[in-house]
Amino acid sequence: MRKILFILSICVSIQQVNAQAFEKENNFLQVGYGLGLGYGRLLSGYQTNSGYKFSGFGPAYVSFERAITDRFGLGLAVSYSSYGGKWLDASNYDYSYRWSTLSIMARGAYHFSVRNDKFDPYLGVGLGFLKYGYKWTSSDPSFNEANYNVSLGTPLGYQIFAGARYMFSDNVGGYVEVGYGLSVANLGLTFKL
Repeated sequence: MRKILFILSICVSIQQVNAQAFEKENNFLQVGYGLGLGYGRLLSGYQTNSGYKFSGFGPAYVSFERAITDRFGLGLAVSYSSYGGKWLDASNYDYSYRWSTLSIMARGAYHFSVRNDKFDPYLGVGLGFLKYGYKWTSSDPSFNEANYNVSLGTPLGYQIFAGARYMFSDNVGGYVEVGYGLSVANLGLTFKL
């Protein structure tokens, strides 16, 4: 009987330690930067043109999560990316292209129980709004942006992700997430509020 009580007390203490990384009513703010989706390759067909330059930013990422229970959190994530290219055609007319994406997602995540009070692995999904923007410009007098129209589809977006936080102190840590959404992976800092 003593052994069973001892084992139960160990299990309860492990659960209490586990709950410290993600507890009900905790709030987390994450700020990070993602790996792009290879947009440079999309424009690589223009690399053979004179003066070709690619530029890109993001996705930059900010999220907030509130622990509804010791295992489930709800929140909001906002991310932004922009990329484009410039080049000269054979007649020395300049062309430029710029694409941007803004994502605003409501997210839910399930947090797993682990034996480390600093480590917080989770899986989640997001659903929300995507806003795309693009702009073609050229000094070519015969250029017509309407010829380069892109179908942007629905503004409905979703995310599927797996991630983990590691708390360096009581209030500051790092995180990494992988999955499908605006970026394949993003990482950055997490703050317990």
